[in-house]
Amino acid sequence: MIDYKETKKIASKKRTLSKINLAIRLSIWLCLGISGTLIVLCGIAYVVNSELFHVKNIEIKGNVHVDRNEVLAMLDLEQGDNVFNWDMDAAQQRLLKQPWIKDVSISRSFIPASVSIRVSEHRPTATLILKDKPYYISEEGHVFASASDDRYGIMIQADDYEPANGQEDLNNVLKSAIQAVSVVEAKGIKVKDIVIEAGGVMDIRLASGITLVILGEMTPRKVDMAMRTIREIKPAIGTVMDLTCKDKIVLRNRGQYGSEG
Repeated sequence: MIDYKETKKIASKKRTLSKINLAIRLSIWLCLGISGTLIVLCGIAYVVNSELFHVKNIEIKGNVHVDRNEVLAMLDLEQGDNVFNWDMDAAQQRLLKQPWIKDVSISRSFIPASVSIRVSEHRPTATLILKDKPYYISEEGHVFASASDDRYGIMIQADDYEPANGQEDLNNVLKSAIQAVSVVEAKGIKVKDIVIEAGGVMDIRLASGITLVILGEMTPRKVDMAMRTIREIKPAIGTVMDLTCKDKIVLRNRGQYGSEG
């Protein structure tokens, strides 16, 4: 007779050792992870609190019209602040919102902790009077800031000018005005100021007392025509030379039409 007795399963030593080794490895990795985390946290705490990374020097270059204290205020940074805690990108965006600032570059070093700012400002080429309010015009012919008591470059008066398409039209006519001054003065003729009339017609008032009237672009050919006419007929002070026609000049004086050149 066969005796069917229940036999007990006995785990092998090899499998038991394998489980023990796995537990040991997991414990080691867990300890290493915790240790690494503690090291990182200690490193961060050191960086945040160490005087080694406190800003020692803030260098600002290129600012002429923007005061140093204003730049510092927009940087939101002082000597002694931690260089790692400072948001450099946010500071750059704040600086670019300042009307006079055209561009800005910022760099920082960590040992020793310092920050260097190089500002590029708009160069005021003219002063615009629009609706009895003064504005500064950049070299590109754009309004970039309200004007103070100081005046820069050519005076452009546009009290009667109404741009049909808003800022775009204003920028275009101002760009044409700046370009016209450059073309005229390149011929040795001094420009006193410019008046922009309704519709964008420009009166370029010369230092000699003669006014050149244009619509659109001033070309060297138009200036040459005006200079030739001035030499030939020697117009009186107050004469208006209308250059809006392509191939001729209409002379006016005190509102009366005169000869054609």
